[in-house]
Amino acid sequence: MEKAGSDETPDEAERKGLGTPATRAGIIEKLVRIGFIERKGDKKTKYLVPTHKGEMLITVIPEAIQSASMTAEWEQKLLEVERESYSSEQFMGEIEDMVRDLVDTYEIVPDAEVLMKPVYAPLGKCPHCGADVIEKSKGFFCANKDCKFALWKDNRFFDSLSKKLTKQVAEQLLSRGRAKLKKCRSVKTGKTYDTTVVLSVSDNGTPQFTLDFSKGAK
Repeated sequence: MEKAGSDETPDEAERKGLGTPATRAGIIEKLVRIGFIERKGDKKTKYLVPTHKGEMLITVIPEAIQSASMTAEWEQKLLEVERESYSSEQFMGEIEDMVRDLVDTYEIVPDAEVLMKPVYAPLGKCPHCGADVIEKSKGFFCANKDCKFALWKDNRFFDSLSKKLTKQVAEQLLSRGRAKLKKCRSVKTGKTYDTTVVLSVSDNGTPQFTLDFSKGAK
């Protein structure tokens, strides 16, 4: 982001690239949160790669707003506004005209709805009906719409342990029926402890959790 469009950004511009040093971190976090990019790598080296959703977004949005050239052009105009050689009203008017033109003339990419449909990789099998369990923004859900099995990320049981129901924990629960947690903390006493969360399902598919403190629990 620091060097994006830098070749086309005027030398006099206050900054180059996309965003400012103060806003880039927030922009990246938002792109990760809404699923356009994801972090990969190990503990020492992390890098960002586009997700399927991000790649499809680039496919369907107008080319005029894909390039960093637009940012470079706007930087030049803002520099002229600062020097009072270009009016802010004219600058905003050009942006309004561009948006209006895009809305009026842009042709929808064929099969755009299919392209933007998210691809969900299965995490495991549903312990209730045997269908795939897939991750969505709010949790891990059975792909069978008639099944009620769901592991919500915002989970009161795990909150009581001062833990989060992460993707890794969900995979362990689905594959082994249990997941070992270290350094859980009691909300009431503040004490920390290790335990194993055991997953079971009720007759209607609702997940239920219990704790196993035995030393041999795996």
